[in-house]
Amino acid sequence: MNELRKLGLIEFIASPVVTGGVLHGSFARQGLVIESEQTHSSTEQMKGLCAGTWHMASTAFDNVLAWSGREGHEIVAIAPAAQGVALPVIVRPEIRSWDDLRGKPLAVDAVDTAYALVLRRILQAHGLEMDNGDYSLVPAGAPPQRYESMAKGETFAAILNPPWDHRAVEDGMTLFGDHREVLPDYPGAVYAVTRTFAESNRTWVTGFLKGLFDATGWLLDPATSDLAVRQMSAGEGGGEKPVRARLARVPRELTLNRDGLRVVLDLRVRFGMTPGLGSDLATYVDTSYAEEAMKTMR
Repeated sequence: MNELRKLGLIEFIASPVVTGGVLHGSFARQGLVIESEQTHSSTEQMKGLCAGTWHMASTAFDNVLAWSGREGHEIVAIAPAAQGVALPVIVRPEIRSWDDLRGKPLAVDAVDTAYALVLRRILQAHGLEMDNGDYSLVPAGAPPQRYESMAKGETFAAILNPPWDHRAVEDGMTLFGDHREVLPDYPGAVYAVTRTFAESNRTWVTGFLKGLFDATGWLLDPATSDLAVRQMSAGEGGGEKPVRARLARVPRELTLNRDGLRVVLDLRVRFGMTPGLGSDLATYVDTSYAEEAMKTMR
């Protein structure tokens, strides 16, 4: 048997499709073993991707826009990692109105990327402008770190992705709103690679996507999904309900939602942060790997 090729994946939260694919042997059949790691921040994630510490990232598309070309590598999105996204704004108990956030520090991952811009857009809709000094942003890191910053009273609001939003509410914090009021078409995470790595390792990149597609079928096919959920919940030890909740956001196809990606690009331009490689969406997207994978999987 040929030795499996190791593919390093850096994520914010473990993907149910990757977890399921490992259990089902979807990646092994493509000659791959997936070594996944959870990041503490998008800065760590994207610097590591550019440095070759990891081969692929599951990340917000805005991080692709912000980092492509920054560390000497073009970065492109190749497939969706999540179908839709939940971006709830959580505030500390003492915050009773949007105006109570004036003068307060707010927790974000990085101050100039991804959900920080979403938070700015939500606050803008409620009359608060960062450029006017109405609030400040603190780069606290990923959702667990943002939650911790709020719990300590260092910051007063943040976008907290599930399950950290539920934990914060259980601890007495308040759900104040979410991205849908201003950005209803904001997309979920994408799988991203550097062009250099992808072009030199096309077989492995398409193999990863073939593994994703195979695992998705196993997870979502009514004939096998119950077995898949039982196996995943047994491995994770958290019961079947959270597994099923995560599967509800699994993309059915490897097709990127270009309209959603355009929303992300337009938001960055809105705040005067046009990506360094320009405002042409095609610069940051390469669907050829997914198209090649799908041809052989149909």
